[in-house]
Amino acid sequence: MNKMLEEVVSIEFNRQIGKDTCLLGFRSASLASLAKPGQFLMIHSGRETKDPLLRRPFSIHRIQDRNKLMMLYRIVGKGTSLLSALKENDPISVIGPLGNGFALPRPNEPSLVMAGGMGIAPLFFLTQVLKRVQKHKIKMFLGFPTSQEAVLIDQLKDLNIDLSLTTEDGSLGIKGLVTDLLDQYLGQELTNKPVIYACGPTPMLKKIAQKAIKSRLRCYVSLEGYMACGLGLCQGCAVKAANNKGKPYYYVCQDGPVFSAEMIDWEVM
Repeated sequence: MNKMLEEVVSIEFNRQIGKDTCLLGFRSASLASLAKPGQFLMIHSGRETKDPLLRRPFSIHRIQDRNKLMMLYRIVGKGTSLLSALKENDPISVIGPLGNGFALPRPNEPSLVMAGGMGIAPLFFLTQVLKRVQKHKIKMFLGFPTSQEAVLIDQLKDLNIDLSLTTEDGSLGIKGLVTDLLDQYLGQELTNKPVIYACGPTPMLKKIAQKAIKSRLRCYVSLEGYMACGLGLCQGCAVKAANNKGKPYYYVCQDGPVFSAEMIDWEVM
């Protein structure tokens, strides 16, 4: 089992960076030293409260200066609304890092990173690490419904990656879906087969996974699940395994959140 910690830390910043989208940062050298791209944290307000809400899972979005961790999140319900109201120096209780992260590429294996909307949350950290370990220029396909929901474009460009941007309504970048770009990409004559890393809505991941399996490409997907514990105890984040030779189900928090594409039964997703 991966080593994990529980800490109460002070928020360094918690600011809105887009439509209903916030970026939160805090410092913890110990958590930062253990974190791997694709892992997540379970977060709760560090203050005593009568609110019954359980901890919430958040991807590790970015690490800077070896001790600053960031989380990118969207305000979608009571838990994230309460989180967005926290200010600088407010305490939060953090458990992590949890789950299994992304496998890094093999030598001479290019990386194709595909993010849909808030799927960029864990993939920014992955791209940071890929920049350090890979000699190939990283290709990223990033999609949003509209330009109003697009975030982090300038920060991604600063990483000096090959970035292609889509919006469903054509208000920014290419009109269409990130999966449209994948169709075009796989239609080319590829010198080296890429490894695909993807996170986003389930229909997007299903299409990417099925295309990758058909093309015999390594593909890793980061899934979301309804987690109450983050440790595999509540069993609320089960996903159907592709075969019953081993486990009939995987738990996103314990077996994931990153899975190799062929592990999942995409027909029932």
